[in-house]
Formats: sequence, C-alpha cells, structure tokens
Amino acid sequence: MPDWKTDMKRIFVILFFAFFLGGAALAQEAPKKDAEGFEAVNGDMMQSGESIPGSRLVGAAYGFICFAMVVWVASVARRARRLEDEVDELKKKLAR
Repeated sequence: MPDWKTDMKRIFVILFFAFFLGGAALAQEAPKKDAEGFEAVNGDMMQSGESIPGSRLVGAAYGFICFAMVVWVASVARRARRLEDEVDELKKKLAR
C-alpha cells in the first residue's frame, strides 16, 4: 500500500512540472495577426517543392475511405453468405 507521503511527493512533482511547463508556454510571444485575424506563415524552413498540395491529400483520404468501405462490404457479404450456408445446412439436418 502506497504511503501518503509518497503520494504527496508525486503530486508535488507533477504540479512543479505543470507550472514549469506552463510558465515556459506563457513566456513565448504570441504570433502577430493582421487586420482580418490571419497569422502570417513563415515558409523559410521548407525547401522548394516540399509541400504537398491539398487536393492530393483530400484525394488520398477519400481513396482510403472508399477502400475501407469496399473491404467492409466484402467482409459483411462473405459473413452473410457463410451464415446463409450454415442456415441451409441446419435446415437440411432438421428435415432428416
């Protein structure tokens, strides 16, 4: 059984790190916004041609969703066919 002193030490350490990390987050300067509320993006860190167009990402997402739906429908159809076969087999056994 844990000692209450050990629990208090753990709570103190957690609170210390929470305040430490929270203070570090508050010390950072907030990004400047223009008159319409948009923030400027600094693209200096990216190489030319490094970004992926949004249309490719959306197409890949829709392609993945369509593929997942086809796999799911095929799985349900296969299980339904297997169930129908088992029901037919049970009907034959009951008819005997």
